[in-house]
Amino acid sequence: MNVQVTVAASVPPTEKDLDDLSFAASQLTSKQDSIAVEMREEDGQFLLIATFKMKTTAQYKVVDLISKEFEFSLVNLKGYQDMCISFPR
Repeated sequence: MNVQVTVAASVPPTEKDLDDLSFAASQLTSKQDSIAVEMREEDGQFLLIATFKMKTTAQYKVVDLISKEFEFSLVNLKGYQDMCISFPR
């Protein structure tokens, strides 16, 4: 299944922040080559976006695991505001 994690920050991310985002995805993915990380600026916020594939399972069973992994990996992210986890088709 496809997973997208979007993290909003008030300051521009560093290369290390993007590497940390990629690392978090690598701990959860079932397919390493499916990981993509990007940064966008929208309405004064910086959005760090990770997309990756996970083994198909009920979303409610993995959303807490995903949240914890990304929160752990991004503990040093300056200006952290919010995180959104989605499962695009």
